[in-house]
Amino acid sequence: MLTRHGKRSQDLDFIHKVIKDMKSKLQLTPTHFEYHALLYAFGIQRLPDKAYSLLDQMKRDDNLKPTLHTYNTLLGCYKRTNNINRAEEILAEMKAHKIKPDIVTYNTMLHLLLRTQEYNRVIEMYNSMQAEKVRPDIYTYSTLLDAAVKSGNQHFGSKIYEQISKVCRTRDVDLNMVNNMIRFKANNSLNEALDLYYDLPSIYPHIRPDKVTFNILLDTCFKSNNPARAYMIFNDMEKAKLKPDVVTYGTLIDAEAKLGNLRGSLQLFQSMCDLSIEPNDRILNSLANIASSKSASFSDVKQLLDVIKQYQHKLKLDTKAYNALMYGLAQKGQSNQAQNLYDTVFRDMSCKPDIATFTHLMLAYINDDKLDDALEIYYTLREHHKKCTQDETRSKVKILVQLDTTFYSTIIAALSRNDVHHTMISSEDPEESSPRLIAAMKIFNDMRPLQIQPTVHTYTAMLHACGQYRDRYVLDQVHKLIKVDLYLDPDIAIYNAIMDAYNRTGDGEKVLDIWQTLSMSASQQSHLAPDQTTVSIVFDSCGHNGLIQHAQSIWTFLKRTQFRLNTNNYSSYIECLCRARGRQGWDTAFDIVKQEMSIPGKPQAGKPVLDEKTVNTLISFAKKKSFEHSEIEGLEQWRKKLLA
Repeated sequence: MLTRHGKRSQDLDFIHKVIKDMKSKLQLTPTHFEYHALLYAFGIQRLPDKAYSLLDQMKRDDNLKPTLHTYNTLLGCYKRTNNINRAEEILAEMKAHKIKPDIVTYNTMLHLLLRTQEYNRVIEMYNSMQAEKVRPDIYTYSTLLDAAVKSGNQHFGSKIYEQISKVCRTRDVDLNMVNNMIRFKANNSLNEALDLYYDLPSIYPHIRPDKVTFNILLDTCFKSNNPARAYMIFNDMEKAKLKPDVVTYGTLIDAEAKLGNLRGSLQLFQSMCDLSIEPNDRILNSLANIASSKSASFSDVKQLLDVIKQYQHKLKLDTKAYNALMYGLAQKGQSNQAQNLYDTVFRDMSCKPDIATFTHLMLAYINDDKLDDALEIYYTLREHHKKCTQDETRSKVKILVQLDTTFYSTIIAALSRNDVHHTMISSEDPEESSPRLIAAMKIFNDMRPLQIQPTVHTYTAMLHACGQYRDRYVLDQVHKLIKVDLYLDPDIAIYNAIMDAYNRTGDGEKVLDIWQTLSMSASQQSHLAPDQTTVSIVFDSCGHNGLIQHAQSIWTFLKRTQFRLNTNNYSSYIECLCRARGRQGWDTAFDIVKQEMSIPGKPQAGKPVLDEKTVNTLISFAKKKSFEHSEIEGLEQWRKKLLA
């Protein structure tokens, strides 16, 4: 009995020797007991087929027929190796030999099916068990409930939960069952899980929640976006004098990761280490992934890099996690650190890079204002992409990294973040274009020769770049490409981007032309109907380019067609009117505010709510137009009353 639990080959040899010596030295006939011990030992050492071969030996040498216990032990051997098909064959053999399965048989089969994620077959096995009138026990119900949770089968789970409440005696319910019950309730709602947790002392007074109980509840709280309740549960865990484990801290860190709170996650990580809890791969990967959060400061990312350097020799980060770190460094323009991370992790192939890796490395150089370095990486990638798409060289490439539209859109968008030297000049001469915009255009022009079709997002990124640098020459080139692209079906979003770009370059007439085209084609092409963004752009353009009368005509048209104007539309039109010379436009704007907009805190149907920006616009232009001091004071009082 002791030796059957051994994991050494000598332990098996010892049991064999006992059975042999019983016959040869002691003239004793081995019984089922000895053979069952040997069967069990084969199971421990994961040798189920050798265990099965004992059945013939039992019959041949000692005239012992397999019993129910024999087959149950043998099923346990196959369960250890997750061999569900062989286990089902053993079950069929049992029945063929007229040996009726009992609760142990079915519990073994159910647990094996659960472990191998055969959830539908769990239900089938349970139905067979009921048909053969084998009565479930607490272990059966716990397994079935676990299967219902993991498969998301709420109907089956509710049926089993109801059976537990009706059939199982209170004292028979154990902690494992309670944890599965809480897990099942958590799938329905956090409140149901918490109700069961708080009712435990009255329903199951003999049960004391353990770490698993609290980890389930913590996970449910965070998935339900209820961090306050989660930390109350965590306090309960501490009051119960249960030491948090790696799962507890993993759940807490995952929750902070969802919020993008790298600093809070690092503090939790430090608390975990202070309790001598060893982190695992999941926790380190979760921490790394938070580096891509926009709220993560460089000092936090730097601290994270130190943590990863400390643990990377024994914990493994995946490519996604390292890419998140690269992106975190790229956002801060830390090209040296990003390059160092690439050299350390990806260059020796300890982690396989992908297109996101190189995208983030380029972003780091672009955001560090090292355009030449970024372009050098791009040209290398472009040549690599060509090799990856050629059959004769494809097999020789170590890493298949191919450029795609996401890569181009991302890099062009990064280049559109303007620099101080090219923001104030509206250029129609290619010689005066920003180096960043020229680079963006070169990269954009590479797409078609590489057979990468630009998408709406790619064009939008280029248009945004033209608008940022106020470059009319490049804008005209991009606009022409959009017109002749046979594979592009422009929608209102791309026309909004075109209008916005022309607005930023000061070409109000072009904005009006596009508005006119969209307005006329809206009835035939609904996807090109102007939306609220279009309206704000055209009013903004009219205001900045002195086209006030056109704006008033558009306003009349929108009112007549009952276009649904929002607060931003009103704000843009009011600012446009205020830009007119004299005070007539301002007076008209103020009348619109009083008559057509609702007061903050008191919304009225069909009237957009007046916002602080619009109020400030009116007062600002009143001051620019040198209104009387008393009138300005009156407006200030009006603002104070409105926004109180």
